[in-house]
Amino acid sequence: MNHVTKSFLIRTIKFVLFWIVIGLMIYLIGHYIHLFLPFILAFTMTAAINPLKNWFMRKFRMPVGLSVLTAMVVELGGMGAIIALLISRFIREIQDIYIHWPFYSRYISGLLTTWLNKIETMYLKLPPDYVETVRKVVNEFLNSFPNFLTAGISVAVAIPELIIVIVIALVATYFMAKGSTRYISDFVRIFPQEWRESLIELGRDFARAFSGFIKAELIVFLITLACSIIGLILFHAKYAIILGTITGIFGILPVLGVGIILIPWAAIALILGNNILALELVFLTVLISALRHIIEPKILGDNIGLDPLFVLISMYIGLAATGIIGLILGPFILIAYKSLQKAGVFHDL
Repeated sequence: MNHVTKSFLIRTIKFVLFWIVIGLMIYLIGHYIHLFLPFILAFTMTAAINPLKNWFMRKFRMPVGLSVLTAMVVELGGMGAIIALLISRFIREIQDIYIHWPFYSRYISGLLTTWLNKIETMYLKLPPDYVETVRKVVNEFLNSFPNFLTAGISVAVAIPELIIVIVIALVATYFMAKGSTRYISDFVRIFPQEWRESLIELGRDFARAFSGFIKAELIVFLITLACSIIGLILFHAKYAIILGTITGIFGILPVLGVGIILIPWAAIALILGNNILALELVFLTVLISALRHIIEPKILGDNIGLDPLFVLISMYIGLAATGIIGLILGPFILIAYKSLQKAGVFHDL
C-alpha cells in the first residue's frame, strides 16, 4: 500500500469515527438531557443576562455580584412575571374547557353527524357501515378528549417540581454569571500549556455563537407567540391565550409552523359558517409566516453567522433523532462543529 492510499484511508477512518462519536453524543444527550436540565437552563439564562450584566458594570460601576443580581431581577423577573400571568390564564381556560366539554362534545358530534348525512345523501352515497364507523371514531375521540385536558391539568399539578428545577437553575445562573472567568480558568488548567490559548479562543467563539443562537431563537419565538396571542385577542377568539400559546409553540417548528394549528382551525370555522374568523385565521397564518421568513434569516445570520439552510437541516435532523429536544440540539451541534472547524480541529480529517 503506497503512502497516498494509506494516508487517504487513515483520514477516512478518522472522519467516519469522528461522526460516529458525534452521532452517539447526540443520541445520549437527547435521551438523558433531563438530568442536566437545571444547568442547561442556567447556561442559557447566563448567556441571556450577560450583556445586561456587563452594561451595568460599565455604566454604573457595579460590583460583579450586584450587577448579576440586578440583571437577573430585570430580565428574568420580568419574563417570569409575564410567564406566570400567561400560565394563570392558561390554567383558567383549560378548566373552562373541561367544565363545558359535555356541551362542546354534543355540539361537535351533532355537527359532524349532520355533515356526514349531507355527504352521504348529496355526494358519495356512503355505505351505512362506513358512516357508523366514522361516527364511532368521532365519539371515541370526543370521549377521550377530557383525558387530554386532565393531562394538561396534571402538568399544572407538577409545577412544584418545575419550581425546584427553576430555583436550582437560578442559583446556578448566579454562580455561572459571577464566576465564569474563574470557572473557565480552572477548566483550562486541566489541559497542557500549549493547548490553553486555543481552547480559550475556541470557548469564546462557541459561547458567542451559542448565545447568539439562543438570542435569535428567543426573539423569533417571542415575536411568533406575541403575534399569535394578540391576533387571536383582536379577532375575539375564545380561549385566545391557550390557543395562541399552543400556536406560538408550534411556530418553532420549521416550514409548517403556526399553520399546523391555524389552518385546520380556519377550515373548521369555514365549515361552521364563520367565514370572517376563517379569513382572519388565514390572514394571521400568512402574516406570521411571512414575518418569520423575513426576520429569521437576518436574525440568525446577524447573531451566529450560520446559513439558515444549514440551521434548518440541523433542526430537522435533531428533531428526527431525539424529538423536540433536537430542535435545539441540532443547531447546538452545528455551532460546535463550526467553532471546531474555525479552530482548525478538522484540518487533518
